[in-house]
Amino acid sequence: MILKNKTDLLDTLKLLIYKENPALLEKIDLDNDTIFLEPLLLAYFNSKKDNLFTPTMLTEIMQGYFAEQEPLLLKEAFNKEGIAYVPNVGYFDKKGNKIDDILKIKNTPFELIIYPLVHLKSIFRDNNENVINLNKIEISKTICYKHLNALTNAFNYIKISSETHFNKIQKYCKKIVVFKINPENTNSFATINAHGIAFFNVYQEDYDEVFFVDDIAHQTGHIIMTSILFERKNYFIIDEDINIGTITKVKSEYRSFYVFFHALYTYYTTLLCLDNCITNNFFNKEQKHEAVGRIGFYLRKCRIDLLNFLSIENEYKSIHNILTDEAIQIYETIKSKHIEIYNKYINSIKNYNYKNQPYNFTYSKFLQLNPLPDV
Repeated sequence: MILKNKTDLLDTLKLLIYKENPALLEKIDLDNDTIFLEPLLLAYFNSKKDNLFTPTMLTEIMQGYFAEQEPLLLKEAFNKEGIAYVPNVGYFDKKGNKIDDILKIKNTPFELIIYPLVHLKSIFRDNNENVINLNKIEISKTICYKHLNALTNAFNYIKISSETHFNKIQKYCKKIVVFKINPENTNSFATINAHGIAFFNVYQEDYDEVFFVDDIAHQTGHIIMTSILFERKNYFIIDEDINIGTITKVKSEYRSFYVFFHALYTYYTTLLCLDNCITNNFFNKEQKHEAVGRIGFYLRKCRIDLLNFLSIENEYKSIHNILTDEAIQIYETIKSKHIEIYNKYINSIKNYNYKNQPYNFTYSKFLQLNPLPDV
């Protein structure tokens, strides 16, 4: 993993590019951080161990950022449909004809990827960390445009109602991939191997703005936390890779403390965004019912992990033996948000039944046990 123990992402990427092809740095604006925050650069360098691409791919990724335009180099970026993606420029066919521009989500800086990208062929992984063949994953212009309106609304709901948090999202998240596959293979995710991309699995047909507010908050929460915790030793006193099950004595617990801390933060971001959208009356009656249902679902998960944290704290005698002061501030913010949202919604959620819920909240199942109120 190229990011571990590095102090500066931008400098790391500049150094990696310099070592491989220093001439590329002469063709770009070195002060333009956007270039070095291109997620496909990380995907490229993290794929080195698998020998997926030749050095030509680095030029193909960076050429859209050249200060002076050059004839496009299109060799390795073509997907199985014969479509090549050039970051910051668009999509091209085998003859070099541009077939689609970059698609930006309206009123946001986020780019929505509309075709499968070969750059990501080692990124999709199952629960055992085995690579999922891209042929098994549906990524298409059709799926993107099917969900574009709800996705756009959700981003703008967050932008309006959670402005401070939205600014964090746009600082660290650059691209969105909407895909479809059975969640038994993989869920929505964010990964350090393609840092800056949020991946949303739209496998349920009824997904709308409520799902996207939830998933945006969740997956970009991971991206934000990965960025904040870039130099991990500034935040963790204990070994962040320790399996928390060895501390909590829960046999089914497999997460490292680092992953566990990420989960706590995503409860915070999800509760924050769903609550603010409800407060701003962005949802209709049925959507509000779903959103409150999701809040109850995450409050339960968050409570379990806050109790897990308490067990860890008891084992280490003090929170100061676990986290630095900076990380403690993050934890206290998470805990305060849980208390606030619990007190606000307890009367609404106290009688909700979640017994039929799978790992991912499913509104159709929620309705079976918690019908929409008549009033």
